[in-house]
Amino acid sequence: MSRIADLVQRGVHVTVASQAKGEPTEIPADFFEGSDPRASTRFDSPADVPDFAAVYEEAEVPAPFGGYGVDRMAEILESKRLSSLPREVRVAAVMASLEAAGVSLPQVLRDAVLRERALGAFVTAKEREVTALKQRVETRIATLKREIEAFVSEKNAEIDGLKRGGDSAGSAFAQLQLRKRQEEERLRQVLSPFVSDAENPIPAGAGAGVPNKTGSTS
Repeated sequence: MSRIADLVQRGVHVTVASQAKGEPTEIPADFFEGSDPRASTRFDSPADVPDFAAVYEEAEVPAPFGGYGVDRMAEILESKRLSSLPREVRVAAVMASLEAAGVSLPQVLRDAVLRERALGAFVTAKEREVTALKQRVETRIATLKREIEAFVSEKNAEIDGLKRGGDSAGSAFAQLQLRKRQEEERLRQVLSPFVSDAENPIPAGAGAGVPNKTGSTS
């Protein structure tokens, strides 16, 4: 239901002056309820559509009777010839134009009502689109965050593993150096009873810092 029809049903009286006699005529609420635009839950036109004409076309708003709709009325009111004249004169010019075309003011009002309904449907459709888009965006963001967290956790575990591997390798190498010195000292001591220190093929000090058989370090 349009706002005009809703107001009329609430007790607001909408009247127009008779084009012939200038006498006011009340318009019933059901006058605004006919010829509804096509009920549409989806519009191809974007929310930032530059011209609502595309919206009216999608909603299949019927062409105004005799070509005299609210847009034609606006053109007459805003024409250069009338723009500087008093409001009453411009209104009278519009009424005279409508009468000459055989179009009543209520028919123009109906054109405006249909357009307003089409705009309401358009806004509702775009609101649903925005809501659905936001839900998809939020879902995707949540998915990406989970993927990032899983990726970071995986890489942190990989980094920890690499660190442990490096530490283990360093420790093993240190042990290797110690064992090498121990083995060199053992070889030197085995040969020492048979050759002099100068003739020992294992140089003195090769096992420096390694305990010898007496318990002291050589």
